[in-house]
Amino acid sequence: MTQTATVERLLGDGRVLISVARQSACAHNCAECAGCGGHAGSLEVRAVDRIGVSVGEKVLVRSDNRPILTTAALVYLVPAAAFLVGYGLGTSLSPALHALVTVAVTALGAVPALVRDRRSRKAGGVVSFEIVGRM
Repeated sequence: MTQTATVERLLGDGRVLISVARQSACAHNCAECAGCGGHAGSLEVRAVDRIGVSVGEKVLVRSDNRPILTTAALVYLVPAAAFLVGYGLGTSLSPALHALVTVAVTALGAVPALVRDRRSRKAGGVVSFEIVGRM
């Protein structure tokens, strides 16, 4: 994904702190929608600077969508699949045990997302940004 950002601070070692507008599904075109009326806000993130930018400059940044999609799958698809497996495993049990097995297997389905979250916090985030041009 390519987005527009503002350079906030030079960090050295080829990295800068940038301010990136949050993206949402509705794109916050509130003049045409009049839906939620919310404001997306912005994020301050680190980006690789290979072109030599300066503070206050508007730049184009690129981020890889793969880590976001992988995380979404771990958060939503894996627990949903675990729920279905747990539900299927407990069909021959009593109703109370059936519910217990379903809940336990669904909880186990959340473990990969928790592991991903801890690893990404240690690494400084899931998404990496790279400055690819000036505005």
